[in-house]
Amino acid sequence: MTQPHGRPLPGELHVWWLPVPPGTSSGRARSVLDPAETERAGRLRRPERRHRFVLAHAGLRLLCGRYLGAAPSEVTFERAPCPLCGAGHGRPRLRDGGGLHFSMAHSGTAVLYAFSTSHVGVDVEAAPARPGLERTVGGWLHPGERQELHRLRQAERPSALLRLWVRKEAYLKGIGTGIAHGVGGPPGSYDDAWALLDLGAPGGFVAAAAVRGGAPGTLRSSSLSPSAVTMTTSP
Repeated sequence: MTQPHGRPLPGELHVWWLPVPPGTSSGRARSVLDPAETERAGRLRRPERRHRFVLAHAGLRLLCGRYLGAAPSEVTFERAPCPLCGAGHGRPRLRDGGGLHFSMAHSGTAVLYAFSTSHVGVDVEAAPARPGLERTVGGWLHPGERQELHRLRQAERPSALLRLWVRKEAYLKGIGTGIAHGVGGPPGSYDDAWALLDLGAPGGFVAAAAVRGGAPGTLRSSSLSPSAVTMTTSP
């Protein structure tokens, strides 16, 4: 057991960024994954995608371990009940988190983590928007959101769509349903108990967080070194 690092206080949101270096070697990171994570990584056929998955999940374990005072391999996750049907496929959570909540998202070479004493969801997407993104995700948008986009000039739509999309995904991850279980309401109709925040992201990315209980009074943003994940996975 190690000494825990400073956990978020009520009203604080801790945000961490992990840049994923190019390559296919994940160093020692794979050794801290549990059997389910290892099996999921093994199903990814493209080596670079497998590399990113391993680093993202090892990074999550490293950060959780720091907050809890545990080795990364000792961190245990479980699924909360789905808020819609009650089945065990809701948001991921720590089995013995002691009130610590987290969310993780990754896109391309960036991994985003958030920690809070309240339920939280985050999302990150690479910018600029890839061609055809509006056609791809358009069916997931509420009609009011599509109308909002179509009122903009064509040149403004890609960046507006990305901002709208990361907010929506962050919110749906926060409430525990995910995008597959609903598209949410029209703009401005999200549950008032949740605050939506645009996050400062590294160049080339757009990110957002959704936090239950209102906007945090303190936002702390830090970077996690890739070498801390690939070379030494101890806290």
